[in-house]
Amino acid sequence: MTNGTGQGLRILFVTQELNSSSVNLAVAHNWTGELAKRVESVHVLAGRVVDMELPPNVYVHSLGCESSRSRGRRVYQFGATCVSLLASGRVNAVFAHMVPAYAVAIGPVARLAGAPLVLWYTSHGKSSALIWANRIVNAAVTASVESYPIPSDRAFLLGHGIDTQRFAPSGLSLAGTGAVLGMAGRLTPLKGFDTGIRALATLRNNGYPNASLRIAGEPFYSADHQYVKDLRLLATELAVDHAVEFVGPVRGDSMAQFYRSLSVFVNWRMQPSLDKTGLEAMACGIPVITNNSSYRHVMGKLANNFLVGDTPAELARGVDGILGLHPNLRDPTISRLRTSVVEGHGADGLVGKLVAVFDSLRRGDRPDFPSVAEIQSEL
Repeated sequence: MTNGTGQGLRILFVTQELNSSSVNLAVAHNWTGELAKRVESVHVLAGRVVDMELPPNVYVHSLGCESSRSRGRRVYQFGATCVSLLASGRVNAVFAHMVPAYAVAIGPVARLAGAPLVLWYTSHGKSSALIWANRIVNAAVTASVESYPIPSDRAFLLGHGIDTQRFAPSGLSLAGTGAVLGMAGRLTPLKGFDTGIRALATLRNNGYPNASLRIAGEPFYSADHQYVKDLRLLATELAVDHAVEFVGPVRGDSMAQFYRSLSVFVNWRMQPSLDKTGLEAMACGIPVITNNSSYRHVMGKLANNFLVGDTPAELARGVDGILGLHPNLRDPTISRLRTSVVEGHGADGLVGKLVAVFDSLRRGDRPDFPSVAEIQSEL
């Protein structure tokens, strides 16, 4: 399982947004820059393009979501751009990012052009588009076995791709600022923000009267908006509303600053999945407490110190344990967690693996990475 060479590789990278400061998709900009270091050229086809700084071997094509271009015009532009790039040979491989419908739409053209098609997907959502895409693509790649909802032998585990230069420790001490907990992500019950608020109330009543909670993110669906109202009501009922800050959506280029403002980052999920938020926090040198078993392999021997049960009381006890660590133990522990993220989930490493996948497919070989089906059969 070595990194690929990328020699002669000209990739079409299809994504929703190319924006270095995007709230949700800044990673696409970072990966584009990393790919450009390893391959001949990268053509990015994005729904929306703003705020970018990329090498000269990157060519950008916008579908115009940042303008008033109509949906019909965008659909036409998508098809015309894909056909032109593949038919002319300006690209000889396709990477579809997070949207299975992209892979379904471009699949027939990619097959005719003999270009390997790879889908990146990390979500619990098992849509009909994903089922079709899984059949069409030459390979799918994902971060963890829980991140791909189909037990597929053509979906390969590569880990996440965290920008560990952006997400890095500040070197500043937060001593004297009190216990500042943080949570981040879409404001949905799946992410357990209510558990975080209840744990905060427990901590404030048991030795941490100045503890606070910062929540970064925003609701998306109508049910999410109701959930936020319920969260605010819960904070008021527990008399911690003055200690809970709803930060709102945080730009991708400001998330590291958010993590560094914390004493502890809380990652809580109803269903296990290797969220990038926890990895970003660890990369910033912030300890992560979680009920999410997907982090066990990242934490290694330290997992028992940072993995807790599902209840607010267990979360509060876990946070108390972290806050009570002596600096002589805390600092090397945090360093080990960051090293684990850098080595296993850094953007440079992920892109090297991705290029290796394309190199294998272009040779007609099976990628030399474990598949979701293989890992699930061993569980």
